[in-house]
Amino acid sequence: MPHREDLGFQSLPENGLKIVRSRTLLGNMRLWEIPRSEQALETVVEEIGRSPIPGLYVLLDERAEKRAYIGQTEDIRARLLNHIRAPEDKIQQWQLAFIFNDGRSASQSDLNDENIRLTLENYLVDLFKINRYRVVTSSTRLPSLSSPQTILCNAFKEEINILLFNRGRITRFLRGRLDDEVFLDDARKILTRKGHQIQQWGEKYATIDNQPVIIRPGSEKPKGWQVTFRGSKSLAQLKAGEGFLLMNRGGLVFLPLCEVRDFILSVDAEAFQRDTIDVFLRFEEERIVLVYKTGEKDVTRYSVEPYPPASR
Repeated sequence: MPHREDLGFQSLPENGLKIVRSRTLLGNMRLWEIPRSEQALETVVEEIGRSPIPGLYVLLDERAEKRAYIGQTEDIRARLLNHIRAPEDKIQQWQLAFIFNDGRSASQSDLNDENIRLTLENYLVDLFKINRYRVVTSSTRLPSLSSPQTILCNAFKEEINILLFNRGRITRFLRGRLDDEVFLDDARKILTRKGHQIQQWGEKYATIDNQPVIIRPGSEKPKGWQVTFRGSKSLAQLKAGEGFLLMNRGGLVFLPLCEVRDFILSVDAEAFQRDTIDVFLRFEEERIVLVYKTGEKDVTRYSVEPYPPASR
């Protein structure tokens, strides 16, 4: 579980206003869960301090689907009051808000720094996306940070992970690695920007450039990210070498299935006599490797975006 247990966690039972207060014991970040209620908001504001309170917030609408609206502000009270009284169309029926603050008003809070708030807002957008929420706000500009700001942001991210995990809101974590998952809406935008024509798009299958495509993020195993082909659809498509495998990790890997099939057969000529085939993709510092049994093949050239990224 990629968060620091040593920071500890404490959560108080829901009170009469249905407010739940949580915090890390050795950190600074605090979380308030409040219903869509002006009284609950005013109670939290009074606890922190009456001057404008900077922070981050998440609005949740979980009736038919997990929908999240994420924002940052220098004045939590003013912004949340506006969302309570006149919510945006994209999150009209939100019922629950998360408020993140370090328990301090603007004169003392580290969240008074807009660059820190923007960085954490982007982090929350990606974190809720990877946990299968429909995030109805987009990432904003990603500011440049000084070394002290970076250290502070990284500490706050650790605490956000602890708070949201222990409150049962997330189970998956962003790690800032080369093999981090690319969200499907972002993957589609990248492919379109690179000139690919998308005829159909789903969570597991698509049609791109008039070719059938299998979409898989893979499951993490010691050999790499595992993709399993089985049954009359994916295994038959692999055996025929028709279309592509799109792994939405790293810079996106868009592998021709004929290349995958031929590589498998070069390792094991009888592979397709079985009803299940597992391959793995391993993201190394300088290359992407396709693995089947004891065989390995460099497939870096099939990365849609430059790999490794220039910033690495």
